[in-house]
Amino acid sequence: MEMFLHFLPLIIALAIPAFLIHAIFWSMSFTIDATHVQVRFYGYVARKVALSDIEWAAHDWVFWNEHWTNTLDPKRLLLLRRRTGAFKNFLISPTSPQEFLQELAARGVTIR
Repeated sequence: MEMFLHFLPLIIALAIPAFLIHAIFWSMSFTIDATHVQVRFYGYVARKVALSDIEWAAHDWVFWNEHWTNTLDPKRLLLLRRRTGAFKNFLISPTSPQEFLQELAARGVTIR
């Protein structure tokens, strides 16, 4: 048992990055409810943007963003341009970007 205690800091130092990588790449999801676009980790809402605050949405990206992405594939990136906030560009990467844009359009968001 005493030998195990020597490895405890190493185990913790490896477990925390492993948990963060798993949370970002495999558990992050994006949903749209009646009033918000939500970013979720393990089912819990981490960030949300009001649909009324979204000026337009596009299948695009720009350099200066608030990133909430879980992929390196540029084909999955969606840019939500907000009306308010310090970072007006909100970048997400839903699994199916075209379906996500269609759902946003059905909720009244302008699509570019």
